[in-house]
Amino acid sequence: MVLAFIFIGISLTAGFILERIEGYQITTTEYYGLRNAGGLIYILSLILGFGHYLLAFYVVILSPIAWLLQKYVRFPMVRTVIYMVGFGWGGLWVFDLMYNPYFVNGYHLNQVTSIWIFAVVGLVYAIVENKIWRKGQMQNEQKTT
Repeated sequence: MVLAFIFIGISLTAGFILERIEGYQITTTEYYGLRNAGGLIYILSLILGFGHYLLAFYVVILSPIAWLLQKYVRFPMVRTVIYMVGFGWGGLWVFDLMYNPYFVNGYHLNQVTSIWIFAVVGLVYAIVENKIWRKGQMQNEQKTT
C-alpha cells in the first residue's frame, strides 16, 4: 500500500510540473490552470479530481503489472525501462486530458515534455519499488534465520 501512495504522490507531482512548464505558456483566460486559478485551487482540484482515479488505476492495473514484473523479470534495469516506457506513454494520455487541441496548436505546447516528465516519474517509481522490494526480501530472510 505504501507504493500506492508513492504512485499517487509522484503522479500528481508530475501533473503539477507539466502544468508549470506547459500550462504557463497558455496566456488566455479561457484556460484555468495554475496561472489563472491559483496554485492552491489547482492542486486541490488535481488531488480531489484525480486522486481516486489514480488509486483505482494503481490497484486494478499497476499493482498486478508490478507483481508480474517482480515475479518474471529478473533484471531490475529491464523493469526500470518497462516502467519508464509505460509511464511515458501515460504522460501522453495525461497531456491529452489536460490540454485541448485548441491550446496545443495555438500556444505550441509540446507533448514530448509530458513524455519526459512521466518517464522520469517511472524511473523514480522503479527505484523506490526496487528498494522496498529488497527491504522486504531482507526482512523475510532475517525472519527465517
